[in-house]
Amino acid sequence: MDVGLHHLRCFLTLAEEKHFTWAADRLGISQPALSRSIRRLEELLGRSLLDRSARHTQLTPEGLRLQRELRALVPRLEAALRPASEKSPLRLGFAWGFPVGWGREAIDRFEERHRVLVHLVRRDDRLAGLGDAAADAALVWGDVPDRGLEAVELYREPRIAAISVRSTLAGRSEVGWSELGRRCLVLNTVSGSLTPGHWPPGAQPEVGAESRNIEEYLHAVAARRGVGVLPTSVARRHHDPDVRYIPLSGAPPAVLRYVLPQQGAHPLAAEFGVILRQLARRQGGGAPGERPAARELAHPAAAAPN
Repeated sequence: MDVGLHHLRCFLTLAEEKHFTWAADRLGISQPALSRSIRRLEELLGRSLLDRSARHTQLTPEGLRLQRELRALVPRLEAALRPASEKSPLRLGFAWGFPVGWGREAIDRFEERHRVLVHLVRRDDRLAGLGDAAADAALVWGDVPDRGLEAVELYREPRIAAISVRSTLAGRSEVGWSELGRRCLVLNTVSGSLTPGHWPPGAQPEVGAESRNIEEYLHAVAARRGVGVLPTSVARRHHDPDVRYIPLSGAPPAVLRYVLPQQGAHPLAAEFGVILRQLARRQGGGAPGERPAARELAHPAAAAPN
């Protein structure tokens, strides 16, 4: 069997992105080349990894099993094969959308200062790739209960309600936090940081729908399965014509943290964290374009990407 590391990288990237065009773009190859690599891997393994009868890219049970095994194996294999003299890129994980303003400025400063590249890794899980070593450090919303990780708060920002344009709330200019306790909530069970437990006992919303990523989350909101609650910067980067963003009063702030392992961390991970904190302090807790006032998003058109 002649399975190469390239085949495994292609498969893992496609399994994460669930879209051939996006995966090919992330890998820096053409879509036909990616398709050939996946076909070749299936031939070498003698099993089907993709369900080609599905309308969208989906893994077969064998594909899902292989993805689980490779998530931890491939990053360790890449590290083991890397020359000792080579400066390893810093893999930065994120889940809900990379903060393009201050995040890109931080990467530019870090790369210029240390001559080490930062590779972005999107992972739809609670620790954005840290749990299975797919990332060296991560930007994570909410609390980080894992005791083996060091979490540094970067900034806080308001939350905003995501409401279907067909909802009775869609005409409101503001919604109260306690009001949402009487509604059904859309819950992200994989990478989300908000649960019904964030409301007081006796005033907690029911879960109307569960999702695994931001796309499924907004689709459930648009379909009136429940209301959503997002950090304002995340809402700004994810426009949906059937979702209206409405300012929330009385909501606890959303907290973004920079997270890295307490032991065995990338040698420059802490240095990158210093740059992030400096930018956060300079901006008074946020960054240009990344802390819009909630009222800027009150109309769907205002949430369109720049």
